[in-house]
Amino acid sequence: MCRSSRRRAETRFPYWPLPSTACAAAWTRQWPCSTANGGERMSERMSERNRTWLCCVAFLDVVGFSKHHLQAQIAIKAHLDAQVQKLLAKYTENDYILLDRGDGAAACFLVEPEAALYFALDLRDAVRAQEGGTVPYEVRIGINLGPVRIVHDVKGEETTLGEGINCAARVMDFAGAGQILVSRSFYEVIGCLSQEYSELFQYMGRKADKHVREFDVYEVAPARSEAGNRAAVLNQPVPAVVTGPWGPEALQDRVDRLSQEIGPMARILVHRAAQRAGSLEEIDQILAAPEIRVTPQSSDTTPAPASDIDPALLARAEQLLSDYIGPIASLLVRNAAGQAPDPDSLGRMLAAELADQTEQQAFLADLGQDR
Repeated sequence: MCRSSRRRAETRFPYWPLPSTACAAAWTRQWPCSTANGGERMSERMSERNRTWLCCVAFLDVVGFSKHHLQAQIAIKAHLDAQVQKLLAKYTENDYILLDRGDGAAACFLVEPEAALYFALDLRDAVRAQEGGTVPYEVRIGINLGPVRIVHDVKGEETTLGEGINCAARVMDFAGAGQILVSRSFYEVIGCLSQEYSELFQYMGRKADKHVREFDVYEVAPARSEAGNRAAVLNQPVPAVVTGPWGPEALQDRVDRLSQEIGPMARILVHRAAQRAGSLEEIDQILAAPEIRVTPQSSDTTPAPASDIDPALLARAEQLLSDYIGPIASLLVRNAAGQAPDPDSLGRMLAAELADQTEQQAFLADLGQDR
């Protein structure tokens, strides 16, 4: 569980550095305050011990590793380690934690969500482009966004614990050779960044692990994730910075405060909240949602809503609404469930959260309330 050796990148992206130069430039244009001193402050926070952060974990292993003879295992391990090291070399030591898993690895990214996605894509490409003489092998990868606690092991080196890495391993277990699967939480946050990112994925359904815990799983669609198509997504115009009846200082203040609790993901969540809110008070209400906090839940089950509405309908409504507005849907559905006297009222309340009338009608139709 040792951290990998790292070298400082020639070009440093101190706040959420991206694997792609195009992505890095786009991010810097969108968030000019994310470079220089701001990034160094965040890196300093990342170095604090025994903190829990909301981060993205890419968990991977070699398919059928134990079936290879010893010499083949050594060759495969050496090749995989070299590719992982090469892909992570562009990051600074506070940007990620790498855990060695013997037949694989887990990379915990304390930076932007795209880092985990493009790490996985580039690693899969590198494994498939093996030169002659290397033992052929395939990897499978699972990506999850969740809480990870950074601790120090008996050797004094950093390691991670928590639901973020555990769920990444479960998602990986559902993957086949060469597949990259992501959890719903990761998919929704990627969708918050750009509609084009969501087009890289296709929904694979709800799957249960050996503990009968269910996960909504999305696959990084092979045809859409080829290098050319990925470049087309990355070169999309950068969304305009959200404006409203507040100054940039007010948003930055919220980013700074939320970062103390959940880490770098705070910037995306504040930006997403600002897109939906009409005032600072509404932004604060959205950011108060327990779904974006990193405190682990006491169990895997969702508390029963304080209403008589069928929980299955609430789950369906949340899934449909999240397709339009992302993770904030969970908060809105829960609030509406406590106020709506019946399912029809619930549907109308949630539809009202959508600004476009066509989207409202489509949402109600999918919910079975188009009459």
